[in-house]
Amino acid sequence: LSRMSAGEVAFVTGLQTAGPGLSGSKPKPLQRRPVEAADTSSLARCSGAVVGGAFLACSKRRRHRAPRQAFGKFLGNMFPWLDEKKEDRQDTSSPSRGSSPPTRSSEEVMELKDLGSSAFDKALQVNLDNTIYGSFAEIGAGQEVSRTFLTAGAAAGTVARSLSAYDMQISDVTYGKAKRYVTQERLDQMLKTEYDTLEASIREEKGKETRFFAFATTLAAKAYMSNRECEGWVGMTFQHEAGAAPSSVQLHVRMCDETAQLQGEAIGRLGTNLIYLCNFAKDPVVITSFLLDAIEEGRLEVDFVQFDGPGFPEETVDYRLLAMKMVEFKVAPSVLLVYDEKSQLYIQAVPNNAFYKRPVVVQRSRFKPVTFAHQEVLQAAAKKLKSELSSDSREVMQILDFQIDDIVRPANLLGTEGRLRRTKAAVQADIDGDGLLSVDALANVFGAQLEADDAKQLAKDLDVNGIGKVTVDQVLGWTPQCVNNVEFLDRFRMLESLKLPVLVSGVGSDSELSSYLARYTTQPIVLAVGGGNYDIARGIFNENLYREYNGGMLEAFGKLFAGNVRIFQYPNIGADGAVSSEVEISGSKADLHRYLVGEKKIAAIEPGFVDSFALSQDSNESFRGQSEDVVSLMKEGSSEWEKYVPDEAAGIIKKSSWFQRYADGGASSQEVIYKVFEVLDKVGE
Repeated sequence: LSRMSAGEVAFVTGLQTAGPGLSGSKPKPLQRRPVEAADTSSLARCSGAVVGGAFLACSKRRRHRAPRQAFGKFLGNMFPWLDEKKEDRQDTSSPSRGSSPPTRSSEEVMELKDLGSSAFDKALQVNLDNTIYGSFAEIGAGQEVSRTFLTAGAAAGTVARSLSAYDMQISDVTYGKAKRYVTQERLDQMLKTEYDTLEASIREEKGKETRFFAFATTLAAKAYMSNRECEGWVGMTFQHEAGAAPSSVQLHVRMCDETAQLQGEAIGRLGTNLIYLCNFAKDPVVITSFLLDAIEEGRLEVDFVQFDGPGFPEETVDYRLLAMKMVEFKVAPSVLLVYDEKSQLYIQAVPNNAFYKRPVVVQRSRFKPVTFAHQEVLQAAAKKLKSELSSDSREVMQILDFQIDDIVRPANLLGTEGRLRRTKAAVQADIDGDGLLSVDALANVFGAQLEADDAKQLAKDLDVNGIGKVTVDQVLGWTPQCVNNVEFLDRFRMLESLKLPVLVSGVGSDSELSSYLARYTTQPIVLAVGGGNYDIARGIFNENLYREYNGGMLEAFGKLFAGNVRIFQYPNIGADGAVSSEVEISGSKADLHRYLVGEKKIAAIEPGFVDSFALSQDSNESFRGQSEDVVSLMKEGSSEWEKYVPDEAAGIIKKSSWFQRYADGGASSQEVIYKVFEVLDKVGE
């Protein structure tokens, strides 16, 4: 009894005082069967006593969940006289990664029956799986993750130890020396020490079938009389299946609550989500998109994820797609990706580190598509900024701000309940269970809510490969072949030849972007605009852009130009190749523009920083067109658009059905997928 939680002791006490079926020196074995979450009557009759802790948590589960055998397994572990054959004790309904994991993400999501539930529900489900065993090490923001598991019930079979080496000297003794303590390096040390300790001390006792894990956090939470950035690291090292080498997931988080207590509570939910997802899921997209499940919007930001080890083969981890999903599901407002020369791939970077003491030049665009003008404007602005800096300043960081604020899901498509409902509707449409739906079959599903022609067109739009079939995962957005994911990845690939850092951004305005960047650097921040037929009156001095601000344009400008933020404007290049730096703004806005120019908040990029090819009418033809010019020429059926874009981008555009649909004025990829979700919601209801 001393090794049981309070809930387990209450349940045992109930069995000891129960009626005839359990009296005597050798109690009669109970019939072990799956128990419906909402049906506690049979066990109540059997025990005749108070049932606490783990069982009470089970009884609160949603009524629609599938039967589980986990509680029967708990009985078999606690009472040897109830033992049966080992195969009878296996939990066939558990979504554990160690036993025949689902082959498709949609199926994987359907098996995660605790999504949308409390952290205690998720912790209990982990605790009831006796193949999972590990340690918790938490520094900063309390020990809320381990507390959740220790109080959820049945923790004795999961928690090896829980500790917090809060003192720096004790931390160094435990994990080794560190230059800084809230870093990924420190997280690595903590995870390695905790995991290696498990392997060295109790592997023989626990056996090869037990899957070890180590969970760790190192955080800088809200401190007394301090306004420091509240951020840190959360990670987990674990075996994805019995006998496997360890895999790991590491996160960088930003805590947004006003008090350390609230920050700790939010981290408790995040950490529990991570442990639950890593043990019961395998798709990095699924894990990433549900990290903030049941956490209120605005409390946490996870702006960096890293997946390593045999549990996550390289072909399953695309950090570009993960960045998109993090922004789409509001896991982070923006995600920074940098080109890694070693792997020759884009990987995620922590903004705190990447922007630290770096002067920054950023160009905002949707890059539909990228053009030669984009690159030239950014480079010219960087040259101008560099000329103003001292010789000991760090190198100017050029950033492409890839705007995907139109991809960020609205509230009605963000909630877990709706996501599960749509998943169920799509899976049920797959009658033969092969994970494929023909376009005709899909049109029939959509036809229940749409006119026949609209349903057929919507189904065809999802068939990005033109083979007459789509997977269930394509319909739900889990696979790179989903229509809106294809568009995002195509647009990203257009940028890759530049090898510049890309900020995948859900930030909707220039002022919000400048505030975001100012979190991380005190050095100059420059927004580069202009080129082609750019009109600053339409792009910046446009009151329609600032309707969401109570103070309108003035409030937005106050935030935009706060601190060390400026706008550099590249000269216009007309259709005839004429280069002009003249600005046409009328009325009171012209006075505001003159004021900002006088205060050096807006500055023209002088000809000395412009590429010589762009200055000459004889050679600047490729710099005359912008993204909208490319689209207009495609609508006209002209091939002249190709001279405005790099060869890599032209090749992608020619192969992309979504871009032709976009150029023809059809539905955007995001409109297509939102319409699909709207229909699936109604079907699911």
